[in-house]
Amino acid sequence: MHRGEVWTITALLLLAVFASAQKIVVTFPAYDIVLKEAFPNADVILLTKGASDPHMYQLTPQDLQMLKALTERDVIISSMHAPFELRIAEMAKNGEIKAKLIDLTKIQWYLTWDGELVKGAEHDHEEHDHGKHDHDAHKHDHGAHKHDHDAHKHDHGGLNLHDHGVFPPNVFILIEEVSKATGLKPDQNFIQKLKQLNATYANKFSGKAIAINPAAQYVLYWLGFRDIALFIKEPGVPPSPADLQKALQYAKEGAPALAAVMRGEALRIVDSFRDKMNEHGAQPKIITADFSKSYLSTLENLAKEIAAATAAKPTETAQQTAAQQPSTVQQSQPATQTPNAFGGVDAAVWATLAVVVVIAAAIVAIALRKRAKR
Repeated sequence: MHRGEVWTITALLLLAVFASAQKIVVTFPAYDIVLKEAFPNADVILLTKGASDPHMYQLTPQDLQMLKALTERDVIISSMHAPFELRIAEMAKNGEIKAKLIDLTKIQWYLTWDGELVKGAEHDHEEHDHGKHDHDAHKHDHGAHKHDHDAHKHDHGGLNLHDHGVFPPNVFILIEEVSKATGLKPDQNFIQKLKQLNATYANKFSGKAIAINPAAQYVLYWLGFRDIALFIKEPGVPPSPADLQKALQYAKEGAPALAAVMRGEALRIVDSFRDKMNEHGAQPKIITADFSKSYLSTLENLAKEIAAATAAKPTETAQQTAAQQPSTVQQSQPATQTPNAFGGVDAAVWATLAVVVVIAAAIVAIALRKRAKR
């Protein structure tokens, strides 16, 4: 094979690598499920896949090799509160990782355990404290209500860091950030469906509800519930006597109980809740949403089940709680929403296919040339 032919094939192979699917690395479920649906042409990687407790995950040699092989075209999504996430952030800071790092604590909304919505989480990375967190002097707009956090530190009664990517307002924000960081266009069917669900169910319910696990608080808040009893606040930590008593009271009053799980094995939390309630004579209305399989369909199904459990049909008239939902639901839409000229298929896919065709043609041409010389 001539030197020119070698250089041609090498260049084509390098072009094929460049045009390959961009990688989106996430540290916790169910960010992987959400982003796979939003960016179907990307290679979405969950670092903690199969881990019984992702918070205690330790990076493997294979993980480190993969992270160091990422390029500037790739992105890492981090909630910045588990030790392994902080190690990744340090590696990125030191230049060991070339991929862009999206720090969720700087862009998304958080709920406090007492039900206040705040923008951003300034928690102590050194201590990894999931208890009380302070927020400094910033004004942030929660729809029609402005909360002025002055120069004095404000105690929100503890921050719920376990959104896990299921809170629709945060999903809109995350998609926009990933799109800006990678240049990828989100799937338009996903965007339109999420908008539809938001218009149909956001803030259309009220009254009491039970969040069996932390992520469920976010979904219930999105639906409009503001009087929420939390059964489990931290993974692996049993409920406090006060939390158990409040959940039991609400269950006896007929409040719906939601579990938003990210892994199949997490369903044991539902069994634990049911057993505790039954021990005290309560028969709770339990809705289990398993986000380990899908996002949009799971979100829609749980909303329908909540409606059935509360005998409340969502109406077109927004409840008073609508004013407390972050305005980012409507404002933080991805800038790249215009369908592309290829019928919704990302340009990167077409580029990859074109490169494959070119490489195949080059190989055939070289083979024919060699055959002609014989």
